[in-house]
Amino acid sequence: MTAFPAVLGIALGLAACSPYGVGTTTTPPIPAFGPAEPEVATVCVIRSSPWARAVTFVVHDNQQLVGATRGPSYFCYVAAPGAHQLVSDTFDSVDKVGRLDLTVAAGNRYWVYQDHANHFGSVASKLSTVDEGRARELLVGCSYMIVTEVPGHEHVPPGVPFAPAVAMR
Repeated sequence: MTAFPAVLGIALGLAACSPYGVGTTTTPPIPAFGPAEPEVATVCVIRSSPWARAVTFVVHDNQQLVGATRGPSYFCYVAAPGAHQLVSDTFDSVDKVGRLDLTVAAGNRYWVYQDHANHFGSVASKLSTVDEGRARELLVGCSYMIVTEVPGHEHVPPGVPFAPAVAMR
């Protein structure tokens, strides 16, 4: 039983070796609350858990890199009205990717809670929507996170990341 914490520590350390670099900013390019732009939706991803602090959770919306979190943090982006599939990946295990289907409307704000589960040392992402009141609670103590480095097949998102919608099936 005493070996489990050591194994967990090693697994979390390896999971922290993400090909994505992140940093914080004191001036968020998109506020988490307030009116949204009338032509697009605003989506904020909030990760408030103190567990797995060193693990980077990278988020794509319709295969477009929109942001990442590490430790208690959050980020926001704008999204075209319509259907969106968010995928949150820790790069810890192929089958431990968090997914959320979300249909957004122009002029609205959406808050996504990014939680995690630990499966015998493998960190998995979990996504769910929350209302504004819960989002305000979750944001206490969180830093705004921006993506600073990406692997060769991707591009660092612009200051205000944008996700296109996909056609409904």
